[in-house]
Amino acid sequence: MEFPIWIPFQSEWWTFFVILASIPILIFISELTLKLKLLSPESNRRLVHFFVGILITISPFIFSEYLLPSILALIFLFVNYFAYHNEKFLGIHSQDRVTYGTIYFPLGYLIMTIGFWEYSEFFIISLAILAVADPIAAIVGENISWDNEFVIWKDKKTIQGTITFCTISFFLIFLLGKLLLQFPNSYLFCFALFCAIGSTIAEITSSKGSDNLSIPIVSVLFMIGFVERVTPNQSDFFTILSSPFLILILFLALIFYIAFKLKTLSLDGFLGAFLMGAIIILVGSQYFFMLLAIFFILSSVLSKILKRASFYRTKGSERDILQVYANGGIALLLSIIYFLNNDPVYIYLFASSVAAAMSDTWGTEFGKLSKHKPISITSLKSIDHGISGGITRVGTLGSLLGSSIIGFFTWLMIPIPTHIIYGIILSGFLSSLFDSILGDIFQGKYKKQNGNIIEVKEKDSLLIKGYPWINNDLVNLLNTTFSPIILYIFILLY
Repeated sequence: MEFPIWIPFQSEWWTFFVILASIPILIFISELTLKLKLLSPESNRRLVHFFVGILITISPFIFSEYLLPSILALIFLFVNYFAYHNEKFLGIHSQDRVTYGTIYFPLGYLIMTIGFWEYSEFFIISLAILAVADPIAAIVGENISWDNEFVIWKDKKTIQGTITFCTISFFLIFLLGKLLLQFPNSYLFCFALFCAIGSTIAEITSSKGSDNLSIPIVSVLFMIGFVERVTPNQSDFFTILSSPFLILILFLALIFYIAFKLKTLSLDGFLGAFLMGAIIILVGSQYFFMLLAIFFILSSVLSKILKRASFYRTKGSERDILQVYANGGIALLLSIIYFLNNDPVYIYLFASSVAAAMSDTWGTEFGKLSKHKPISITSLKSIDHGISGGITRVGTLGSLLGSSIIGFFTWLMIPIPTHIIYGIILSGFLSSLFDSILGDIFQGKYKKQNGNIIEVKEKDSLLIKGYPWINNDLVNLLNTTFSPIILYIFILLY
């Protein structure tokens, strides 16, 4: 729906400068209350979070376009980054834990304004959840003691805080939906419940303040996707709940839950994979989900089949949330971009990214079958099993096979030119080689006191190669990024 703009366009620059000035004033007041000890540091921080959150929530009523809000977000992104690293503005930072929430907050707002400004109603509701539900849930979690903390990823959560967050999110979505959306009550109830669950999963799988980024983005995508997949004129509960896309999401949850029980996914990996898969179903093509399911199911089955035959034993095969997003994050991003502009080229790029993940995963799994030690892809010297950058003949064949399988299923499902299928296979395979080169040269490697080489820093281990900030997850993310770039260049040249 179109919002009446309260302030004429000619006056929006004045409004911009008023807001620009008001937030530093609010920060100054928070610094003053912190020094005078009028509020606890956490209460002080949450109060700032609430007022700034409400201000950005109503920004579609204030600004007619996303340009000025985006500039505001950029300014405070840089200011907060500088303040955090120089220990300034302590009144807006958490005092009892390490968090980057003040950096994620303007970053999330920037992404929301650029990507979802035209979805004004969903934009407002999503940011309202962040501004209202998140701080209230934290207060309840700290002040109502049930002695039942849990950790999904890294941050401690409480059951009472999580229930509070989900409940408030539901009522916010429902009540604001009544004001902003013309939906029947039964539809609005299902819409609010579905989106509140998505927001809650985004909150409990956060780490170090990343919920300031994940809550609004996941919320808005769940809202947009639900309305796209289930038409708002449906008012019968049974019709809504029996929607094919909801059944597909339940099937997705079942697949990932089985993987969790089989210890293929950790708990945070299970929830992260569910969020990622649900969003792909909601905003992407059906082909996206099918290709991702093929990658995940076949790779999991392969890992279990080859486990006993492997000459090299890994300590565990559970994928955590970082590994899930490292392998599927770019595919997720491509599905969102596809939804926003509906260009079929992103279907090809999506397939290419999945092919790269499949190629790398299958190369690793088949490489464990090699009787001989792998060799470094750059120096050609023998290295230990499990060290990044090593390749074997059987692993290389497995890598090509993995990429080819994704290419085959893409050809089977999607009517696209044959040369693009070859491009998907080739780009996925080349990216797995690129992954090995990055892992060999740049990924951090450490030597333990007993002489063993490891890739995760431990006590008393010394960095002997690469950079400490480059780990396997980052290398996998670059691998799945590099493949779509190769394919895109291939398509342009062809």
